Amino acid sequence: MSDTPVRFNKRTARAMRAVYEGEKDGALISETAGAKRLVYFERGYLVGAKSELVAERLGEVIVGEGGVTREQLEEATRFIRSGRKLGRILVELGYLKSGQIETYVRRQIIRIASAILTSNSQRLAFSTVIPVEAVTLSPVSIGDVFLDAAFHLTDIGLYREKLLLDDYVLAQTPDALALAGHMKLSNDDAKVLDLVDERNRVGDILSASALSEDRTLRLLLALHQAGIVALRQTEAPAEAPAGENKPSSSSEAPAPTPPDPFESELISAFNDMQCQNHWQVLGLQRDAAYGEIDRAYQDRCRRFDPEKYRHILDSDFQEKLSSVRARLKEAFVTLSSKTSTRVYDSMVDREGQYAEKRETWETIGDAKTEPASAASLAAAAQESQGRVKNPEEAKALFNQAKRAYKEQDFWRAIELCRASIEISGENDPERFHFLGRALLENPRWRQDAEQNLKIAHNLKPWEPRYVVSLAKLYEKVGLQHRAQRLYEQVRVMDPDYVIRDDLEGRKANSDASAEDVLDVNAV
Repeated sequence: MSDTPVRFNKRTARAMRAVYEGEKDGALISETAGAKRLVYFERGYLVGAKSELVAERLGEVIVGEGGVTREQLEEATRFIRSGRKLGRILVELGYLKSGQIETYVRRQIIRIASAILTSNSQRLAFSTVIPVEAVTLSPVSIGDVFLDAAFHLTDIGLYREKLLLDDYVLAQTPDALALAGHMKLSNDDAKVLDLVDERNRVGDILSASALSEDRTLRLLLALHQAGIVALRQTEAPAEAPAGENKPSSSSEAPAPTPPDPFESELISAFNDMQCQNHWQVLGLQRDAAYGEIDRAYQDRCRRFDPEKYRHILDSDFQEKLSSVRARLKEAFVTLSSKTSTRVYDSMVDREGQYAEKRETWETIGDAKTEPASAASLAAAAQESQGRVKNPEEAKALFNQAKRAYKEQDFWRAIELCRASIEISGENDPERFHFLGRALLENPRWRQDAEQNLKIAHNLKPWEPRYVVSLAKLYEKVGLQHRAQRLYEQVRVMDPDYVIRDDLEGRKANSDASAEDVLDVNAV
């Protein structure tokens, strides 16, 4: 055990209070010599957290709290490579009840946030550009974080002497009810808070509390640091003037905009493109000549000219327009080159085969409308165990997959990488990242590409390359704002990271190069 005293980090405490008071959305990032941690906020409440430390992962939290055994956790972990959440797997295996998962998720969030609050951060930053990943339906109050941290402090006497002074009375702040109302306080804890009435001093509260002196002091300290309780030097300050009523809006709502003749056409085209190949996007047969391809592309560019939609300011609509134009350009660039058309043809021919194999690649199906039975999961476990794990062969298959990718044989790269994942015996984020990159080459597989890239990111959340690949996926489909947010996230995660424009294994001067497809100026 470390001899370093555990104390509140004043800078972190101020940051958490500022996020709560400002009702902010974003992520608070902390880097110490031993780990990187991150907590997500929505409207000032904690809704998710990540940590590089194994001990702070959800599975370890559940084992530490006695929810499951180590053997049960290891059995459940085998199914994670299918993209399923650990909590859901534990429920479907019958090791936990669904209602218990929320409790453990909250405990994990509090544990990580508490560690940030009591760590000597070398780097602390709050970012509003990192997408919030909410994992709980019951947001966590910063008060619960301060309370958990207070019980890990090594020297409560230090605060007793310098903060919780006997010649001060304690008063509840204006935000006390709102903030404390979201805390998981015990009945005795709540009674201590009731004693904070602008008349009682610390000594008075210690005498009246049913809790031990140590616990009462830690509770008062947590309430004070969270901004629920304040110290008053006078007996009772004059009441603040009644808050001004917020003026009700008397302005009339603007008249509804009449239906736009072009808007429904664009939205219809966007929806259709989600399941179309490049020829269908351009309205062509597969044997179309270059002249037909060029005319079809130019015609659709005029049809979806951004100038026709400048009056529609809705950001969601403008992103759909950007996506449609990016997809048109990608189809044109791909089909304009014999080489890229041949590569794309080979993938389109494999779409039926891919759909069949995709079912066998899912260890536990995601399309179930009801939780899987214990029997079906046991059968899945036996099937998973039946696949002989061979790390050396898995490594060789992965190397073959990378060679196939460089040769633009993307289907073979996908098959080899999947086989490598199945027999590797471990959740290697690099292989999921590679699989997502290969799937990205076919527009109709991009939902699966996104899922695999997210799996890689979840397995190793601090790897900027994985975030960049997700950004490039969104950029490729025209979701420029989403892509830019991820690029900003990378700059926050690692200010020294250089975002490369080239993709591995591609020729810079290829007619169908990735950067030509991703040309932002063309959208």
